[in-house]
Amino acid sequence: MFEVEAKVRLSKKDLARVLNEVKKKARLKEVCVQKDFYYGHEKAFYLRLRETNGKTVMALKSKKIVKGVETNREIEFPVTSRKEGHRLLTQLGFRVTSQKTKHSKIYTAPSVRFEFHRIPGLGDYLEIELLVKSAREIPKATQKLHALFRALGFSPDRFEKKYYLELLRERRKKT
Repeated sequence: MFEVEAKVRLSKKDLARVLNEVKKKARLKEVCVQKDFYYGHEKAFYLRLRETNGKTVMALKSKKIVKGVETNREIEFPVTSRKEGHRLLTQLGFRVTSQKTKHSKIYTAPSVRFEFHRIPGLGDYLEIELLVKSAREIPKATQKLHALFRALGFSPDRFEKKYYLELLRERRKKT
């Protein structure tokens, strides 16, 4: 399974307008706070523990961003708790390299997720995510992603081309 997604930064004005448009097309699935802890290893790959509403999921992702469209292939599974997941990873030689928190409202429509995220220190973002089963479906999903953003008033040149963690690191360096 592949995730095909892109994100744009939202001004306060954009946030209200886009949220109203999405509410016409999709239903609210979840309001949550996602706490992500990224674990690095000397072999130069990472795992993520995500805690959402008391549930913890571990993920291994391979990520790629091309022209602001992110394609992820991931292995994801639940773990008993963040504490136990942390214990396992540190015993295997991983260490926490970074973390982020997202305050999220997630809306769903058939085959699409609209995720509104407020990230402390960065602001508000809209992510649109599509799931596809094979790599050969990625180009068609990318076209659909572009069309969904255009319908909401955003051209692909507005896509944020960096990961949230990169943006947070850049912000920390400036302060």
